[in-house]
Amino acid sequence: MCGIFGQFTPRGADPALIERMAAALAHRGPDGYGTHLSQSRSLAFGAGRLAIIDLSAPAGPIFSEDRAIAVAFNGEIYNHRALRAELEGKGHRFATRTDTEVIVHGYEQWGVAVMERLRGMFALAIWDERKQWLVLARDRLGEKPLYYTEAGSGFTFASEIKALFEDPALPRAVNPDALPTYLALGYTPPPLTMFRGVLKLPPGAYMLVDRNGPRIDRYWTPQMETDDPHPMPYAEAVREARRLITEAVETRLMSDVPIGAFLSGGLDSTAVVALVAQLTGRPVRTFTVGYDVPKGSRADEKFNVDAHYAALAAKALGTDHHEILIRPDERLAEFLPHLIYAMDEPIAQPAIIQTVYVSALARHSGVPVLLSGDAGDELFAGYPAYTSDRMLERYLSLPESLRARLITPLLERLPEGGRLDALRKLAAKSRLTDDVSRYLTWMKIVPPDRINSLFADHLMRRPDYTYTRLMAALKPFLAAPQTRHFADRIAFTSLNLWVAEDSNMRVDKMSMAMSIEARAPLEDHHLVAFALKLPLHYKLRAGDVKRVFKDAVRDLIPAEILARPKWGFFPPLSDWLRSIFRPLVEKCLHPDRVAAVGLFDPAAVSGIVRDHIDKNKYELWPLWALFVFHLWHALYIERDLTLPAPLRPADLVH
Repeated sequence: MCGIFGQFTPRGADPALIERMAAALAHRGPDGYGTHLSQSRSLAFGAGRLAIIDLSAPAGPIFSEDRAIAVAFNGEIYNHRALRAELEGKGHRFATRTDTEVIVHGYEQWGVAVMERLRGMFALAIWDERKQWLVLARDRLGEKPLYYTEAGSGFTFASEIKALFEDPALPRAVNPDALPTYLALGYTPPPLTMFRGVLKLPPGAYMLVDRNGPRIDRYWTPQMETDDPHPMPYAEAVREARRLITEAVETRLMSDVPIGAFLSGGLDSTAVVALVAQLTGRPVRTFTVGYDVPKGSRADEKFNVDAHYAALAAKALGTDHHEILIRPDERLAEFLPHLIYAMDEPIAQPAIIQTVYVSALARHSGVPVLLSGDAGDELFAGYPAYTSDRMLERYLSLPESLRARLITPLLERLPEGGRLDALRKLAAKSRLTDDVSRYLTWMKIVPPDRINSLFADHLMRRPDYTYTRLMAALKPFLAAPQTRHFADRIAFTSLNLWVAEDSNMRVDKMSMAMSIEARAPLEDHHLVAFALKLPLHYKLRAGDVKRVFKDAVRDLIPAEILARPKWGFFPPLSDWLRSIFRPLVEKCLHPDRVAAVGLFDPAAVSGIVRDHIDKNKYELWPLWALFVFHLWHALYIERDLTLPAPLRPADLVH
């Protein structure tokens, strides 16, 4: 099952609303849906089905023998066979082979503690007829989304926000408190969304809903502890990493339909593909995306790096490789509003474009399940920010009197943009006085000190407005790890926030828009727990990044890919904003429209548009963030931009 939805209200749930919610999420469940109205009529809920396991099982909720327990489920439970055997040993009898039914009997046996036993990705809803309560839960790393609201005609929940708006009593309004984090980070951390009154359940959390309202608790909290004076020896860590990575991939191969893999030609996706090939003994069906530009051109050399390495990896691993090229034409501009609508809330992540294209290619090729290499960089320190922050850490270890009074002022006088510019920036960063500012210096979209000047409301322009909200979102994660290294804190915070609410939402929403199920082996919680205990010098070792991961899979990976530099999964966005997207940019960010929305200063926005379009100044990230927000606003809040028929895989492939 791949989309859940429901309404709980003691006044009596509305079955017609549930039918409309099912229709709104039809792309997540192309193989049908089913609904259930509780005996008390206080709950109506359902699930759509993308048939992956036990293709003969019915769509919709799965019940206990006496129908007192019902479960609607989105995702996959990879250890369902082991749990089934354990439950059968305790006397439970199963009617299907689905992993959903394991949750039913697991709840009967262990109550809400069943979540602790589930190994997988999921958003789930459990109705207990006897206790008259609803249990909602989201997986540990946030691979699957789950949204809810009490602002409409009752408590409603769904896998996507658009289904919540099938309730006409739910008002459509922007949550201004979400704007600072969106502009600074590119996404909105939980529990907030960009909609006022609509919330999202955090990863690793569950919720009980009854007549007294909702109550949230956690069933899993990640722990980073890297200060062990006697860590596992490095060679043993390499062996254990290989065992856990292999196990994570193997568990995600369960399926009654064809499985393939995203292949970017990077270390993580190549390792996943190599292990799939080794475990199955068959050529893996792999999928990648590139850009339709002249071979050997500057654009080809800059933006088709991943496609070239993917082809190299595919050849070395003997995969059945498929590539789709994105054409920079007016059809791409026509598709973009569909993608923003599919994301539910604005996320400043241009890689949604590549993700939907490669998902469409897989679906068109008859492969509805794809494995990815997501989260490897956060777990094993793969980004340049980690090595750069270690340099900053070493610089900060110099005596303060020497550093602050002599060296830093000298370095700050170096010319901007010169060969020593990195030293000038390092000196500037050494003056940062708090963890939030230090994190944002590496991970920001728009600098916090600039965000306030973009707002139209004088109250939102106050210096503390943005910073207070960023502190609330980031500080708990930055403070949680037990580590001596701030680079660990960057990775831990990014894993909990960026991976869950940006990367995973990109993959989930874009793959589901094409009716594809994406699985992320490197987000297996056993592997995550192991990686979070490794000392940083096992990851950043001998001048290299991700060293323990590389050594764990070195025998599987072509040498060229082991040695390749880090390359972002990024499209030629500046060119597109100045060409195919320009009419839409000028429409969405026209001063009159910006003024009508009333959240941003039209003059400030116009300056950003003009400077980037005319190449006066590089303003890509603020321009993209503002463009996506106003395009989303036109689709969801103003609703003066309407979409024709839903986007289909064939639309993108042909």
